[in-house]
Amino acid sequence: MTYLFISRKNVHAKYYKKIIKKVSMDCQLHIMGMPKLTAVNYLKNAFNVDFKDVVKSQLIRKKARSPFWANPVVSAMYGFVLVLFERLRYAKYLALLNEVKPEFIVIWNGNKLPNITVAMAAKALCIKQFYYENGLLPGTSSLDPRGINFNASLSRDPSFYLNFDPQNVLEFSEPKIIPREDHKKRCAFDSTEIPERYIFAPFQVPHDTQIASFSPWIDSMEMFYDEVLKAVKSLNDPSLKVVFKEHPSWHKHYSHLYNKDPIATFANGNKTGDLIQCSEAVVTINSTVGLESLLLNKCVLTVGQACYNIEGLVKHADNAERLSENLKAVMQGWEPNLQLRNKFFKFLEHVYSIPGVWKHTEDKHIKAIEARFTGRDEFFKYLDAK
Repeated sequence: MTYLFISRKNVHAKYYKKIIKKVSMDCQLHIMGMPKLTAVNYLKNAFNVDFKDVVKSQLIRKKARSPFWANPVVSAMYGFVLVLFERLRYAKYLALLNEVKPEFIVIWNGNKLPNITVAMAAKALCIKQFYYENGLLPGTSSLDPRGINFNASLSRDPSFYLNFDPQNVLEFSEPKIIPREDHKKRCAFDSTEIPERYIFAPFQVPHDTQIASFSPWIDSMEMFYDEVLKAVKSLNDPSLKVVFKEHPSWHKHYSHLYNKDPIATFANGNKTGDLIQCSEAVVTINSTVGLESLLLNKCVLTVGQACYNIEGLVKHADNAERLSENLKAVMQGWEPNLQLRNKFFKFLEHVYSIPGVWKHTEDKHIKAIEARFTGRDEFFKYLDAK
């Protein structure tokens, strides 16, 4: 068997079943569940694996949901139990993969439990992988053999994109930005009046992979709030304010920040596209709002590891001092390289992205998946050049 899809019994599994029925390849779906007896043969291997980073990432996600997990005794006990369970899971998938012997495994994201442990087992056996995620452009999906988000197979070398499509025969069809639906537990907010001049700083889901795995120095939305305000205040421009917006998919509210500082406004009821459009610049950790802002020709500053951290496209800061310097440069006239911006989005549209939202399985979507799996699409022509 060539392709083994591995998933919990969830919406991803339903999607994989539809794909397997439509593609003309040797595929199988494994639904996670009961332990595997032959896993005992691999326990020794499992107890030699370091799960320190897995525990660290998982605790970040847990603490974002509840302060209960910040208790050192609770976190220590949780970490001990978690490592034990993941060793057992690791042994199970060593056993399964050795028996099935797939050429590729296909999993969602690969940076969250339980899939991260499955990915670790596959790597130990030198089994190739494909990672699914929501697409970087609206109306698309990601299917990448190297990873998702910052680990994606996207070059960070600006010359790679500037040399793409040298004859400029491809066009970029700017997609319509699709508003995110609010979490069912979120309060309803009215649209609020925004300052005349402001920096837009959208919050992200605090337990998401983007924060747990790809945000080395900003560890919470509270810290993001503080660092953005500090950078803006360093400019000594009284007319420049900051507008924040909570992520629609996060069910909790940061009400303790709403009136913390007079230069900050929360516009939770305003449309994100409007907030981007009217801003002087956008500061993000590494969210898709950064890409949406580039689509709207705005200056973007990132403070986390983003797959679009490309010199000339965005300004990236890995500490507070650098963020202040970058914001000063933007306010003094720095702008992204328009040609680089256009070529980057051309590459995303025509090469990297899988057309169609992953929940749907139109013919175009299925054909693109088959081409990606078999290395017959444009993407693989550029993979080794990055």
